[in-house]
Amino acid sequence: MQEHGMGNPAISHGALDRLSTVFYDQIKRGLHYGAQLAVYLPGEPVFSMTGGYADALRRRPVTPHTPFIIYSVTKSFVATAIHILVDRGLLDIEAPVCGYWPEFSRHGKASITTRHLLLHQAGIPGSMGVLDLASWLLPSLRAGRSEALVPEHEPGARCVYHMFTAHIILGELIRRIDGRAPETFIEDELLHPLGMNDSYAGLPRSVYAKASRIYTGDKAQSAAARVFSGPLMRSAFMPAASINTTASDLAVFYLMLAKGGVHKGTRILSAEAVRRATAMQYDGPDGDSDRRIRWSMGFAIGGAPHFPDEDCIMMGHGSSERTFGHAGQGGCALGWADPGAGIAFAFVCNRFLAPKAAHARFEELSDRVWDALG
Repeated sequence: MQEHGMGNPAISHGALDRLSTVFYDQIKRGLHYGAQLAVYLPGEPVFSMTGGYADALRRRPVTPHTPFIIYSVTKSFVATAIHILVDRGLLDIEAPVCGYWPEFSRHGKASITTRHLLLHQAGIPGSMGVLDLASWLLPSLRAGRSEALVPEHEPGARCVYHMFTAHIILGELIRRIDGRAPETFIEDELLHPLGMNDSYAGLPRSVYAKASRIYTGDKAQSAAARVFSGPLMRSAFMPAASINTTASDLAVFYLMLAKGGVHKGTRILSAEAVRRATAMQYDGPDGDSDRRIRWSMGFAIGGAPHFPDEDCIMMGHGSSERTFGHAGQGGCALGWADPGAGIAFAFVCNRFLAPKAAHARFEELSDRVWDALG
């Protein structure tokens, strides 16, 4: 399925044709079985595509309404929810978390702030194994497990990606400050107001049959594919990794941010909150790895390669410090926006790749989007 917006003379439709070619070529090359892509350019819907299959047996073609799990792109929704609370004067992003949750101060965590959590600088990244991830599934145990975490370093001293711990803690902060569960808050304040009707904070069992399945082309992520494939994991809401959505819906979320927090005349987030959430706050190494990461308080920042000696930029070579977004496990989801260019981009697919290949998959698509603006 293909739709091109042809009404804007500033857009290169030849570049959109090349974007279409790349989209289908990735499926033909076996990078994934099926995918969706949606792009607003500049600020208007110009490109929406679906292709391939939701299952490896090729029995269920992907449709515009097929939900895909977006893994860590979920973090951008949780971060936006936090900034909504800041907007409402209910949360001070620079204040210690224990001011809202006294028990969290145990084991030397009294000085950790919400800012530290959003920037992956809290010092409590936790184990990265998928079995550890699965062990956080029960909401009733998350608070106690969070309180038991012991920092590996002083908050702010280093930046180490918190795969799930930071956003589980942020989810608990939402619950304690607002009273609603984080998934309910996200549904009430983001998914429903934005008209994201094919999006779920935890996939309902009734929708599981129509959702895309999960596969891997990287043996190192085989366990992750198994864990995320389970109906229990997909139906639960994990604040770090479990929203299911479509590319069209995800693009609307990023379009709202690109437009300064407004959607169809309704303000979701203040313009100041969007600036606060998307301004670059860290540019340096991710932990002890040789990878480079740029973080704002909730999003990765564009304009720089993630790997040394690799000219590969997942948000495209046209991206800059003004470009922000988030990627998901194995390169299976990416959302990004650039307010200056008026771009909102969303891509979802169903097969994990190794990190460098995943970034290359993103870059191929993102570069063609920038080409469309010349």
